[in-house]
Amino acid sequence: MTSNLPRRDVVGAAAAALLPQTAFAQNMNRTFTMTDMTSTVEQILTAYVDRWNDYDADGMIPFWDTEDEGLIYVAEEIDALRGWKALEKYFRGNDPATTDHYIAFWDVTARTIAPGVIQAFWNMSWNVYFSTEKLYAKPIGGEVRVTALLREKEDGQGRKWKFFHWIEGPLASLIQLQRAHEANVHPKLIEKLKAKGIDF
Repeated sequence: MTSNLPRRDVVGAAAAALLPQTAFAQNMNRTFTMTDMTSTVEQILTAYVDRWNDYDADGMIPFWDTEDEGLIYVAEEIDALRGWKALEKYFRGNDPATTDHYIAFWDVTARTIAPGVIQAFWNMSWNVYFSTEKLYAKPIGGEVRVTALLREKEDGQGRKWKFFHWIEGPLASLIQLQRAHEANVHPKLIEKLKAKGIDF
């Protein structure tokens, strides 16, 4: 295709078209060093889970960016919640006198992925009893994988890390069923197999 622009205009247009890409490339070349934040997140989770296990909604709230109406929270037992108002309603939705939780976590890994932003992952055991829940008349629990994002914000008491994204991902039901069957095997069968030199 032949351009009708004078040569100098073609060159100028090409240079102008390259400017945004060049600026982007320069920005991408700026070095950002990802920092291990595992210890920081472990401390945050320890304090947060202590309040969760006490069913202390007022104590849990300061760990969240309550100004972010775009936050997402996905617990295993409910539909996805979007926005702080929905999350606060979830936190305050049951009476602590007749409902209780027990949460444990392990295998935390965390790192900064941008200035002021932490990406974190851990395994978690959640256990809960809802006195008003007809579907689950007895305590229920399970293990999930959790991925979360935190941002650093000023909250009037200094800069603090605040959650704004939390996703709980359970294993597929088929895998959970398989593991339940494997865990239910009588020890005598394991002994017999080992006596035959069968490894699995």
